[in-house]
Amino acid sequence: MTRPPEQLDAVLAVLRATVPGAPDLAPDTELLSSGLLDSLGIVAAVGALEEAYRIEFPPELLVPDHFVDACALSAALSYALAAAARPAGPEAAR
Repeated sequence: MTRPPEQLDAVLAVLRATVPGAPDLAPDTELLSSGLLDSLGIVAAVGALEEAYRIEFPPELLVPDHFVDACALSAALSYALAAAARPAGPEAAR
């Protein structure tokens, strides 16, 4: 799934705003292994992205692999956006 560059820029902006002392984040900056992002940072970043895009991250996307770096989080956001665009429930089958 391809992601527009603006989406990665938005993820980086959210991370820069929610990760203390991380103004120089690059798309491939290690977030978890470096200790830049912890559980509270994950909650803040997901909350900010959900608010900005008016979506909810499905629970299956809230796993460490999606918070390794900004690229991984951008990929998770792509899936969350796709899931939000799909109709749900019995009405979708009609």
